[in-house]
Amino acid sequence: MIRLLLSDLRRHAGSWAWTAVVAVVASSAVAGQFRITHGSLTAAEAAGDPTMIDGAESVSGTIIMGVVFAAVTVLSSTSNLTVSQRERDHGLWKALGMSPSMVRLVILGQLLALGTLASLIAVPLSLPISRFMMHRLVSDGAALPGAVPQWKPADLIWTAIISAGTLVIGGRGAAKRASRTPEALLLRGAGGQRARWSAGRVLKGLLRLLWAAAAAAGWAAEFLVIRSGENQDVFMSLFGGVLCGLMFVCILCGWISPVLERLLAALIPDPGVAWHVAGRTCALESRRSAATVLPFVVTIGLVAIVFGPASASSEITVRGFTSVFGLPFLVSWTGGVAVIAMSAGRRRRDAALLRAAGAMERDVLAIEVLEGVLHAAAATVLGLLVTLSTAVLVAEAMHRPLASILLGFPWGMLGLVCAATLATTCLAVVVSARAGALAGKQSLGQVLRARD
Repeated sequence: MIRLLLSDLRRHAGSWAWTAVVAVVASSAVAGQFRITHGSLTAAEAAGDPTMIDGAESVSGTIIMGVVFAAVTVLSSTSNLTVSQRERDHGLWKALGMSPSMVRLVILGQLLALGTLASLIAVPLSLPISRFMMHRLVSDGAALPGAVPQWKPADLIWTAIISAGTLVIGGRGAAKRASRTPEALLLRGAGGQRARWSAGRVLKGLLRLLWAAAAAAGWAAEFLVIRSGENQDVFMSLFGGVLCGLMFVCILCGWISPVLERLLAALIPDPGVAWHVAGRTCALESRRSAATVLPFVVTIGLVAIVFGPASASSEITVRGFTSVFGLPFLVSWTGGVAVIAMSAGRRRRDAALLRAAGAMERDVLAIEVLEGVLHAAAATVLGLLVTLSTAVLVAEAMHRPLASILLGFPWGMLGLVCAATLATTCLAVVVSARAGALAGKQSLGQVLRARD
């Protein structure tokens, strides 16, 4: 099994490349933040001031929670999409006589090996990252002067647990589906078209609803604490509440985003062919659409979480945001681009089919751009839901009307991030669909026969 696991990773390195990129970036961010945390706490303890120690713990805890949350969200969705896209290979394994349990073990073993390797690579990469971010924290007053990143051997273990563990958990559902689906469906690429109401699917849906209800209950509990709590309780509850709001949206993103994209596509009463095809593509590729939208929802939500509670202060700057939440922002943005790039093969085949059906090149380009527009619009709407939940908590904490809080929200920064999301998704979709043309001209038959 080990030989098959490693040889398959080596022979199909292209299929795993973007997953590896996301895993390395996420692991480097997590490991770098561990270095920063140790350095900040050591400097605060050397100063001997309990207030400084509490402040260092609070800032470090906030940043590391953001980094871990972004890493877990992006890695889990990326690994699930990667395993799903390789279903034809899994069908071939089963057709050659591999047992379902062995198929599942090999897939999970590949994810485990990839996460562990990413953790090892992250050890040297985290050093320049931590030095750069520590310098920014010190210059912004979020860390004491003289603080330097520090590494502890246990950090490697925790980084591997977060990276490899999240990859395995995220790909577990797709691996289980591949082991249970008949090989005939897998070889046709129809592994996700099984009976919709199987017992496993119902149980998985109930579990997701349970997690969503827990996040909603957490938001409501923090709201009540803010209403009746003291100043210190209010600050901690505010952060916990906005994080619960973001978690709630992320948990349900897999269900909401495909429906939302269908609604957005239906807003135009008399759409042209390009808009209709783009909307149908998003609807048919619902798993891909959800995985594309989720990282950008995290990015927009992080902006609302960081700038929202401090919207009444004039001290918040772009530099302050990048110092505190630069690493989570980097992880989530990388994940969004990677998910789009992972689907390059299917997009090239879709474009080739459109050209074969007589579509002109400008129509194909318009379809690709409009698909990116739908993804960005869905991410923006879900990000605004996180913004609204944040504004409700801020209004309660500051004892001000919700309308007043919304007027003072950092709409300029949110608009900038939404515009960057639109530009990134459109550009990434167009480039990924035309990557083959950049590498060299391929015939229509070669494109249609190509693997993912």
